[in-house]
Amino acid sequence: MSEEKIVVGNKGLIRAEFNFWVGQYMDRFYDNLEKRKIVGNKCPKCGDVFVPPRKICGKCNGILPLEKGWIDLPDTGTVTNFTITSYRVNDRSSRKAKPQIIAMIQINGSNTAIIYRLLDIAPEEIKVGMKVKIEWNDKTKGDPSDIKGFVKA
Repeated sequence: MSEEKIVVGNKGLIRAEFNFWVGQYMDRFYDNLEKRKIVGNKCPKCGDVFVPPRKICGKCNGILPLEKGWIDLPDTGTVTNFTITSYRVNDRSSRKAKPQIIAMIQINGSNTAIIYRLLDIAPEEIKVGMKVKIEWNDKTKGDPSDIKGFVKA
């Protein structure tokens, strides 16, 4: 005979604080963000430069060594793609927010793009190929939020 159980369900949000390790390559990337520097790693086989860094080259499948091939890059780049959305992109809810412009930005000297918000740019001004630069947060702590977004260069 099975025992009868009473299950109670409550609907709502739960805040859970946690930490996780991003690995050696991203750890080095975030350490440099805290210093307001952009670094990438260069494939010794084909020469592609990756931002954010990675262990395996996406072009030739070569292994990028952890201890060499790091390159300091500028805080400037080019918009390669963008979208305008009124939905929050840093929150899992679907609540509407003021329209934001999210762009893929290829840091100068790299072969890949990162995704961040464009700041202080009117939607009608944005175009693929636009030159932008990083706007850093006042206080950096070694995570993606050190970059507030990108502004016109």
